[in-house]
Amino acid sequence: MKLLNYFTAGYQVVKELRRQRRFNRAFLVNYLSELENKYQGIFSEEQLFKINKYYGLLIGPILCGSYKMLYGQPFTEEERKRATLFGILTPLGDDLFDVHHLPIEKISALTFEPDQYQAALFAEKVVKEIQSALLHEVPNKDAYIQASRDVLDLQVATTAQTSPDMEKDQLLKITYRKGAVSVIIYHQILSTAADEQMMKVLEEVGGLYQLGNDLFDVYKDTRDGIYTIPNTCKDFKELKTSFVSKVKYMNGLINALPFSKNRKEKFKIIMNSINARSMVAIDEWITFQNKYGTGINLKSVERKALIIDMEKPALFIKWLYYMWKLPRLI
Repeated sequence: MKLLNYFTAGYQVVKELRRQRRFNRAFLVNYLSELENKYQGIFSEEQLFKINKYYGLLIGPILCGSYKMLYGQPFTEEERKRATLFGILTPLGDDLFDVHHLPIEKISALTFEPDQYQAALFAEKVVKEIQSALLHEVPNKDAYIQASRDVLDLQVATTAQTSPDMEKDQLLKITYRKGAVSVIIYHQILSTAADEQMMKVLEEVGGLYQLGNDLFDVYKDTRDGIYTIPNTCKDFKELKTSFVSKVKYMNGLINALPFSKNRKEKFKIIMNSINARSMVAIDEWITFQNKYGTGINLKSVERKALIIDMEKPALFIKWLYYMWKLPRLI
């Protein structure tokens, strides 16, 4: 793998982040204010944080921009707007399910027939407007609807993660599928829908990403009574072996795509930037288990011991090491 591709991949992400920040200043800030005035409500601090710092800032450039780079196509302003709108939709949709406990029948109607939906809550009104706009604007409507249906099905399935009796295999299946549908739907708002070969790549990318999210959310998930692969893991060394195997499989699928070698290498580098963070987290959990043992009740452990601080210099250096290593695994 060419060293130059590591620099050009980094430049790709930085370039798209700069464009997204300019777009957010020109569109997102004003649009959020317009929604609050129009529907006489306010976004919570947590919702604004997720929109401004994550879904509405990072996901578009990192995921959508990387997909388009892989295809050798520009990430257009129309696509960027749809990705940003979906960045608003994501946390509000989650809150309708998790916070407001809206019946699944209502969420389904809001998702697939928003124009006819009678919205009452502020979040419902915002979701209605954005989902209606996306359904009218996405070039590949059928692909977007199917992706939306998959996301909705997984929201229902994840309720099983509140049961301590859930089988490990089922928990693993839900984890990987939840991540898969999350990255697939961002692809399906683009001008080109993912074909079967690309879908297999996205399933692996998303599955690894979701497991990575859970590695950093052990404290929160344990506090909230949600069972995940990490907070039920009895052997993180074994999990590390499995994770590396999955990374190799993902890299192999990317290598088989019908695109230029250079673009595929840069795509692997960008996709593995998140996996590299996850590898650092796994190493930290291995250290945790060496110290506390495998049978400890995580609820009895102080919060500080369950939080992984990636800003520590030692962890940042280790992240760079895995950033170099993971894209090269086959």
